[in-house]
Amino acid sequence: MKCSVIDIGTNSIRHLICDVENDEIRQIKKDVKITRLGESVSRSGKLSNDAIARSVSTIKEYLDDAENYETQRIYAFATSAVRDAKNSSYFIDELLNIGLDVDIIDGETESLYGYLGASYGIKKNDVLVMDVGGGSTEFSYFKDELIKRSFDIGAVRLTEKFIKSDPILLEEYNNIRLYITDMLTPFISDNQNMPKEIVGIGGTITTLAAMSQDLRIYSRELIHGYVLKKGDIKRLLDLMMSLSFNERKLLNGLQPERADIIVAGTIIVYTVLELLNCTSITVSEWDNLEGAVVEKFIRGNDGKKITNSDVGK
Repeated sequence: MKCSVIDIGTNSIRHLICDVENDEIRQIKKDVKITRLGESVSRSGKLSNDAIARSVSTIKEYLDDAENYETQRIYAFATSAVRDAKNSSYFIDELLNIGLDVDIIDGETESLYGYLGASYGIKKNDVLVMDVGGGSTEFSYFKDELIKRSFDIGAVRLTEKFIKSDPILLEEYNNIRLYITDMLTPFISDNQNMPKEIVGIGGTITTLAAMSQDLRIYSRELIHGYVLKKGDIKRLLDLMMSLSFNERKLLNGLQPERADIIVAGTIIVYTVLELLNCTSITVSEWDNLEGAVVEKFIRGNDGKKITNSDVGK
């Protein structure tokens, strides 16, 4: 069965076209476009008209692509920005007008998709999956049942909330770290049995893997499974904090459209590693797109509990 999944995120909109056969996923095409749908949500509480127009245009292209590839099933889900915005119904109506019904998922479902996708891709189940997005960060791991939590600490959200200077000031950096620490400490204290191995998904983490390898051209093969060391993350963070926005846009491995939010995203990753006393993170190119395929088209969305047979394929 040929399937199409669209992830409507705060910073980017992504599309996966794949074949599903005998519980196996074969990727045909995977695209990402930065539309910054949630660029004003943390300030105004609303999606801007320009952001909606950009996003609808991108999604229309994805739908055309899905039709050209003759996909049999399409599933679309929206995350942090859409679930937080007061005018999300207008955006959803615009998508209905182009023939797309969208599932606005909560943070726990987002965590579920991320865990299923990463565990399938890395082929391990005894891991903590961290998904750093534009509006939120999700954590999930399996211990008898799937533990999943979502926090409103994303690269776009923290950039808009804290960063006013270019380059970023040390005071702004410290304020972000304190905010993340305050948000996550109770969760970490209550979950001392979390796996020590972290698998990271999302644009911030894959970008750091590309930057660490000084990639001029993004390569999924070089990114997937790459072990990103804490020292490398700190080196990249120090470098980016010393540069202006325009200077950061010239760095290898960094999409220019992500140059304004990459510092906040990197602070999230580095702070989490410090809080968990971990020295590295394994990067997965398989993420919540593949996870949605597992949940909707392999597990069948029948509400059954996650078991060991569902992860680490």
